[in-house]
Amino acid sequence: MSVISNYKKLIECIKVTCKNHNKNYKNINIVAVSKQQDTKKINLLLESGHICFGENRLDETLSKLQKLDKRNMQLHYIGALQSKKIKEIIKIYDVIETLDTESSAKKLSILQSRNFKIPEIFIQVNIGAETQKRGVNPSDFSEFLDMCQNKYNLKIIGAMCMPPINKNPKPYFENMLMLCKSKNIKNISMGMSKDYEQAIISGATNIRIGNFIFGERDNKK
Repeated sequence: MSVISNYKKLIECIKVTCKNHNKNYKNINIVAVSKQQDTKKINLLLESGHICFGENRLDETLSKLQKLDKRNMQLHYIGALQSKKIKEIIKIYDVIETLDTESSAKKLSILQSRNFKIPEIFIQVNIGAETQKRGVNPSDFSEFLDMCQNKYNLKIIGAMCMPPINKNPKPYFENMLMLCKSKNIKNISMGMSKDYEQAIISGATNIRIGNFIFGERDNKK
């Protein structure tokens, strides 16, 4: 199937899920994860009217933007956030979904004080407390959020998570919802191609969809 056919199918699936579980379809934002995908596929989606895309590597994004119209895109940074690259990242992306260290929060705060435009910020939560994954431990989320807001004067608009692979995502998504509700965080980025329906049922507002739309990545790394 083509990218546009896949996209239309996804929209219909989301609408059915929302209708069956009393959710508002208009509250669901699709982040089309275009990392390692050809710009021809991305352009097809742009031409269809979809504007929100997720990328995880600065150099790859910069290369792609030479062939894309950035004015018509909202770019989410979904890769590991390194403080040494933040100055370049904030020039390109509209949303950072992966803030998870004090050093990065401090760097963002310094740049903000120098009148740099700071993207919208999500905190990445290691919802399964997995040692091999980045993200703030759920038990540290409240303290980390308070630090970002009060010590570094950052506006945090959301939180993001990835549940453990090969486990039922439902309890992790539900824990994420409770965590966010406890701190009045309304934007929740969770759910990918294989589990987006459960994520929506559990309260996701952003879903990050790659393979469902684009098919397999052009260059697996």
